[in-house]
Amino acid sequence: MVTGLTVLTALAVGLLLARTPRFWLHDDSHLARWRAFRIPHGPWPVLVGILIAVGAAGVFQLTVLAPVTGWAASAPLSATTLTAVHPNSADLIVSGLFLGLAAGVTPFLILADVIVRRLPDRIVYPTMLAGAALLIVGSVSGQMRFWFTAFFAGLLALVLFALLHLLGRVLRTQTMGLGDVKLAFLVFAVAGLYDPWAPPLVLVVMMLIAGVWALIGAIRARRLRGVTIAFGPAMLSGMWLGSVLAPILL
Repeated sequence: MVTGLTVLTALAVGLLLARTPRFWLHDDSHLARWRAFRIPHGPWPVLVGILIAVGAAGVFQLTVLAPVTGWAASAPLSATTLTAVHPNSADLIVSGLFLGLAAGVTPFLILADVIVRRLPDRIVYPTMLAGAALLIVGSVSGQMRFWFTAFFAGLLALVLFALLHLLGRVLRTQTMGLGDVKLAFLVFAVAGLYDPWAPPLVLVVMMLIAGVWALIGAIRARRLRGVTIAFGPAMLSGMWLGSVLAPILL
């Protein structure tokens, strides 16, 4: 159920974004640069989103949902029997919608940040609000504890990244862009859904990816000073890699 709903949500989100670049780019020069590339016009962004959805939902079911079912334990010196908390229909439906939303927007945000060096607010803001609403619904209607972990991991990351952005402005140095700050909520909320220790792992993975990308950029430019990278792709790829690996490695 979770996999099917995740894939359908990713497909719907991908098709919507594929047909509306003029709306969410909201800039003629950025739209011209977007249209100059061949990849965004084909089925690839939608297909990549579907593949991410399949992998994300599969790992989520195997490592997060499946292990909590079927066990029971008796407390010593008492007649109390402890049983696992079983996910209810709300847990399954909302997690599928949430993961599908994140998977569907991922290819488009990566391409937008690479091509126009911007994470469009008209994608990021609706995704943030819809994601936060789904987490709240899951925490109220579901049985699983990962809803609270996901929500507070996203909220804490949003605050920390915002402080880092403000520090950069005070020191007049480049740190986090506002788009990266807003994206932080989704990135770390997805991580928190998989494992309580996934957010730190995601942070490490995204920094490693960003470091490698920056090194490649410096080698190509043949200089170190003034080389900048789009941090959104590192955040999003780190989000998925760290999230799916955390339940397995930690």
